[in-house]
Amino acid sequence: MKKSERINTGIRLLLIAVSAMIVVIPLYFVVLNSFKPYAEIASNISAWPKNPTLANFKEAFRRLNFFVALKNTMIITVFSSLGCVVLSGMTGYWIARHNNRFTRLWQILIMSGMCIPFQCIMITFARITGMMNLGNHLFGVVLSFWVFSLPMSMFLVTGTVKSVPYEIEEAAIIDGCRSLSLYWMVIFPLIKGTIFTIVSLNVLTYWNDYLMTQFILTKNAFRTLQIAMQSMFNEAFFSWDTAVAAVTLSILPLFIFFVIAQKQIMDGVTAGAIKG
Repeated sequence: MKKSERINTGIRLLLIAVSAMIVVIPLYFVVLNSFKPYAEIASNISAWPKNPTLANFKEAFRRLNFFVALKNTMIITVFSSLGCVVLSGMTGYWIARHNNRFTRLWQILIMSGMCIPFQCIMITFARITGMMNLGNHLFGVVLSFWVFSLPMSMFLVTGTVKSVPYEIEEAAIIDGCRSLSLYWMVIFPLIKGTIFTIVSLNVLTYWNDYLMTQFILTKNAFRTLQIAMQSMFNEAFFSWDTAVAAVTLSILPLFIFFVIAQKQIMDGVTAGAIKG
């Protein structure tokens, strides 16, 4: 290996190590301090627990009403993700394969949604959801996420579908495959790497969203994890032992999902490359 190549490799490894530390160190301190009493946290946040305890998690469970908040969050995340996959996938495929004035117009209109921050329309959004009686309904949040996730997701799908050779579809049509089956049985497996990427990005947004869900869900029975944690922090601002335990509980399901989804994304990209 040449000296310049070794230097480039070393620089890349250094950048990867620094990036990993930026991500891992805050997570490490959160998890570490979630097992410590408040006195130990106040004394030294970087020290290992002298008297490890699970009392923080028990208190966080109670204050968050964890299972109810987790159920609401998972319902919103799962159905929002499934709807986004169906809507953005089929819409992006249709636009990519039917390039005319009508589809180009709708593509521009849908894509323009990426240029508008939610904060600019949240007052209008709140009034519309009120007129549609979507308040305090989990479906109201799911429907809202479909709308706001569609532009970026459709953009990614459209670009990916354009890279799929049309000859594959022609062969399927000759074999008698209809439009709906053509997409789900032929195109969808070829673009599943992009689909898993879309799901991963959107799940992160759905799970951690606070502003939109706070607008729609005001009753305690419909609280998500983020709303429940914010309410808990307001009630007990200096309970850092319970706070870090609550944060750990909230990120654990998301961490498990991303560990699984990472493998699925890599498998999808590999499968798409081989088939392409």
